[in-house]
Amino acid sequence: DIMTAVSFLCTRVQQPNVKDWEKLSRALRYLKSTKKLFLTICVNEITQMHSYVDSAHMVHHDLKGHTGGFICFENGAFAAKSKKQRLNSNSSCEAELIGAGEYLKQIIWARNFMIAQGYEMKPTIIFQDNESTIKLINNGRRSSSSKTRHIDNKYFYIHDKIMDGEIKTNFKPTDE
Repeated sequence: DIMTAVSFLCTRVQQPNVKDWEKLSRALRYLKSTKKLFLTICVNEITQMHSYVDSAHMVHHDLKGHTGGFICFENGAFAAKSKKQRLNSNSSCEAELIGAGEYLKQIIWARNFMIAQGYEMKPTIIFQDNESTIKLINNGRRSSSSKTRHIDNKYFYIHDKIMDGEIKTNFKPTDE
């Protein structure tokens, strides 16, 4: 539950600021208020994976973004990752596309693992909270404008997976 927050805060140990202390306090309050809750993992349909990927734009001292995501079948993540992005982005839309493109590697691995176990997988649904990013993912370079033309082609690999029918994207607001 707090993996992304802890991962981010670990990068701020050398030079924390007031906002970092507020984030740490929030994480500690969350832990205190949920210490009696149990982790529940359930699978209603083993052939349908879901993934939630979110990125934050320019949150590190060097102005790089941060991406967190997890993969689940229904309730409870079985794979999760939180990582500082390797390059700077010019917008939150670009940071989200970079994050989704990077996290796609883990999604493909999990999907291929399930196929190797003999399951016939439905398209994995990636939930995204940025509608501009969803358009870029679904339409590829056709959706590019002067603000997104510079984005490296490797981050549009996710569009190829959509065209192959392996991946679908759905909008899910951040607060849900």
